[in-house]
Amino acid sequence: MFKKRSKPSFEQVYEEQFSYIYNLVYMMLPHKESAEDIVSEVFIKAMENYDRFDEEKASVKTWLATIAKNMVTDRYRSNARKQGVSIDEAVEIPTEDSYEMFDDDINQEVSMILKQLSPQERELLTMRYFMEMKNGDIAEKLGIAPKAVSERLRRLLQKCRKLEEGKSLSDFL
Repeated sequence: MFKKRSKPSFEQVYEEQFSYIYNLVYMMLPHKESAEDIVSEVFIKAMENYDRFDEEKASVKTWLATIAKNMVTDRYRSNARKQGVSIDEAVEIPTEDSYEMFDDDINQEVSMILKQLSPQERELLTMRYFMEMKNGDIAEKLGIAPKAVSERLRRLLQKCRKLEEGKSLSDFL
């Protein structure tokens, strides 16, 4: 008989997954302090519910990523309600971020590109490239056809390239 592998300690999960979750949240909400707040909330919620986590249903990485995505979405909804606007307009991203990782030119460039994307665009990139979801899974989650996901990703990557080249958004809208 095979012995069931024991679940790792929460401390081990935290150490192994912290960077991934921070990067995931920062991708969706590119502001250091906001990302730090949400990541703290993610791990507090995960710690409180770790005894109910089932490794047979999802990996710990997927479980934490889902918690993080939901918390970012809740933050946008909360800000939208407070401001009386749509989620697209309820962006709380300041233009400056004093984080040492931005000493690197590439990281500065990526951050500036992310800040020019809508929450939905950042979410799409996050699902595809950070959560490593397949287009079919993204389509199911968004309620659209897989071909539509492919096309949205293609256009979004094209937009990112143009932003990287320094063109204004009005140059290609």
